[in-house]
Amino acid sequence: MLELITPTHNILPSLEKRLEIFRHQAAGLACIRRWNGACEVTVAQHCVQACDLVSAQAAGYALIHDIEEFDTGDIITPVKNTLRQLGVWQRFEIEIILPIRRHFTLLAGLDWPWPQAMLNEVHEIDQRLKATEYRDCVDPSLVQLSAGDLSEPFDEYMLPWSAIKAERVFMERVRCVLPALGGRDAG
Repeated sequence: MLELITPTHNILPSLEKRLEIFRHQAAGLACIRRWNGACEVTVAQHCVQACDLVSAQAAGYALIHDIEEFDTGDIITPVKNTLRQLGVWQRFEIEIILPIRRHFTLLAGLDWPWPQAMLNEVHEIDQRLKATEYRDCVDPSLVQLSAGDLSEPFDEYMLPWSAIKAERVFMERVRCVLPALGGRDAG
């Protein structure tokens, strides 16, 4: 993880190296199940679905919005809320999550810090995907949330993908939506 939080000095590695870096992340994210493992949906699938549901301008940001979870794992909301109450979450976010996210944002050719409109759009879709996952793919005996903890889920039923599919589709999106990896311009 240390190599992820070191400054990039505005020098991007070759396209081949960037693709290799994202391929590594895709493989890892395709093996990490959401909801602390209580769900068959992987982080890679979740990120692809977010990417597909936001505007073209926000697609790259949505694709990498949970990219740090390769290193941190998927931390469920109740745990995050407890860490917030203990005053620990902000430091974890500032010292661990944001440096990793910054690293991948710059490697992707996206703007850092993320524009507020992108943050808002990705957050809204992320919350609706979370509600859909909870409705369709999470065993409520393992993770209990009240209706007030969730946004409106999407109408369409969600089916989990295999890790192989999640990795493959994640990499397809990397090549399509990330400017520094051959995708459309973020602006």
